Amino acid sequence: MSKTKAKKMPKWLDITLRVIEWTLIIFIICCMLSLLWQRINGNTPQLFGYSTYTVLTDSMTPTYEVGDVVLCKRIKDPNAYKDTVGFKKGDVIAFTAPEGFSPQNPQLDGQTVTHRIATAPYYDEEKQQWYVETQGDKFNIKDSTPIPLGNIQGTVVGSSKGIGVVFGFLTKWYGFVFVIALPLLGILIWQIMVLAKQNAKAQEEAIQIEKQKKIQEFEKEKDIKIDEIKKKAIEEYIKNNKER
Repeated sequence: MSKTKAKKMPKWLDITLRVIEWTLIIFIICCMLSLLWQRINGNTPQLFGYSTYTVLTDSMTPTYEVGDVVLCKRIKDPNAYKDTVGFKKGDVIAFTAPEGFSPQNPQLDGQTVTHRIATAPYYDEEKQQWYVETQGDKFNIKDSTPIPLGNIQGTVVGSSKGIGVVFGFLTKWYGFVFVIALPLLGILIWQIMVLAKQNAKAQEEAIQIEKQKKIQEFEKEKDIKIDEIKKKAIEEYIKNNKER
């Protein structure tokens, strides 16, 4: 019974898949390094103009519960959003809490807070600055201090419930190493091993081809010598018969 030979993948397809695979790996590495560098420099990590924040208090319940993760679209120049197509009442924004933002929770000063806009952007003639007023959904009461537009980091465009603990773990250095760095390192090592194996296999195939080529050349030379011997034998036989 003959064995069915496995069909070999075309070389061009194998190369294309390898290029795509390594492109994705390099892309992921660049994204991870970018996020890590931002965190080392004390900045809020963002990728492609978006950042994530974990809800730490219940001020936005029932819209966002403690532990929810919100996705925020970052804004480069908040002051450019002071017209009607920008910030408006009802938008949920992430902002840096100014000093005295919450007398009951002074620890919030300078922290990132996610609240809803209660008053559309307005201009304070005395301070010569644009502001919005915000509030949490829980008590529907405006916050004590208005928020300068320059403090706004971005607008919330989505959220995910129940993964705050996981995300919080990933934002720690050990979480990053355990969940991202180590698996990525494992993938790299595996890819290197695969490439090394393929290279060894290619070298072995090249050696086998060279051996086969030498065998064929030897067989060819042997056949030529046999033909020459036969030819000489025939010639000798004919010559001997003529002499008789």
